[in-house]
Formats: sequence, structure tokens, C-alpha cells
Amino acid sequence: MGHWGVRSYENDEAADALDAGFDRVHGKQYEELMDDRNPLTFEQVQERLADPRTLDASIAALRDSLAGPSPPEAWDELARLALVGIVVRHAELGVRIPEPWRQRAILWLEHEEIEWEEATVRRLRRQKEIGLLRGAAAVDASAAKSPAEEGTARK
Repeated sequence: MGHWGVRSYENDEAADALDAGFDRVHGKQYEELMDDRNPLTFEQVQERLADPRTLDASIAALRDSLAGPSPPEAWDELARLALVGIVVRHAELGVRIPEPWRQRAILWLEHEEIEWEEATVRRLRRQKEIGLLRGAAAVDASAAKSPAEEGTARK
């Protein structure tokens, strides 16, 4: 696993799942926006395209590549951090997070073992992410499936 920042989504597994999720949902449009000739930044592309479908597709891509069919409770640290990254990134982009995924991400962040090169900076960022998720608009729990059922979200 490669950490290249202090945000939960700044690791190879989360980045790959996010990229796959955006590609699965937006396909050719995503490819065109990500083209080097496009003046939009990566951040701007994600801001433009993020929605509940990209959240679901990113989680599905994570399951396909890393987590497998096992329930989230059985996921290893790599899969957990990647899931947290996917959830945090979508929350930052204003996507409403299904309550079960939001609560799971908060729990996993609170119990994360800090083994990062920039441990102090990661701790600060982790607190910011927990605060973001606690304050994030969540989908009504009665309207969302459990994390084991993949969750659904609404923007």
C-alpha cells in the first residue's frame, strides 16, 4: 500500500477504487474530463461528477479489487482505510452518505492505528475527517441498506 498524503483517500487502494467508481458511472465523460488537455483539475472533475452513484460504484470497485464478498466487519486494514477514504472524499464533495457507511467510517477512523510516516499530521487530519463525517448530511437510516448490502446514497 502506498500512502502519498495524510487524507484517508490519499493511498493507492482508495484512489484506485475512486477512479474505477467514477469511470464505471461516467465512462467516456470521465475519460474526457481526465484528459491532460482538459483544463479542469482532478479536484474539479470529481466535484463535477461526484454523486451517490459514484459512491456506490467506488465501494463496489473496492469490493471487487480488495475486500471481496466478505462483510465489512471482516475487512483488513487496507480495505477499511480505502473505504474510509471513499466515504470521506464523497462527504467532502457534498454527497449524502448512507448512515451505516458514515457510522462505519467514523468508527474505523476512531480506531485506526497510526503507522503513517507523518503520524502527527495524520492524527490532525483524522480528527478533521471524523468531524466532517459527524457533521455530514446522512441519508435517513430507514432509506439505506446496511453496509453489508452495499448501501445507497442520495445527494
